[in-house]
Amino acid sequence: MIGIVDDDPDIPAALASLIRSLGYMAVCFSSAEALLSSDDIGRLSCVISDIHMPMMSGLDLVPLLKKLRPSLPVILMTGRFEQGLAERAVAAGAAVLVTKPFGLDDLLETISRSVRG
Repeated sequence: MIGIVDDDPDIPAALASLIRSLGYMAVCFSSAEALLSSDDIGRLSCVISDIHMPMMSGLDLVPLLKKLRPSLPVILMTGRFEQGLAERAVAAGAAVLVTKPFGLDDLLETISRSVRG
């Protein structure tokens, strides 16, 4: 099961549909806090999270997830590229940073690679 975290409801809905078409289950969360309080954390094989969200950012979410599930791959995404952001994402423990709009084929390959380990 792949967890998708984004405060824009259109993004998780579109990604969940795409992920389901690949044969994966998907569960959507409107915030990092919603994911962290969910019983689904133990069943996730990967998390895809937006970086820029109110309250807790994706960059803040990654280390918390890594404490709970050290081997859980986290893919961060952003629509606002900033200098050094990719380095900060990797330093936080993210598997990769993708920039919106991203190519679906590239995202699918990233998900497959992350889930395979």
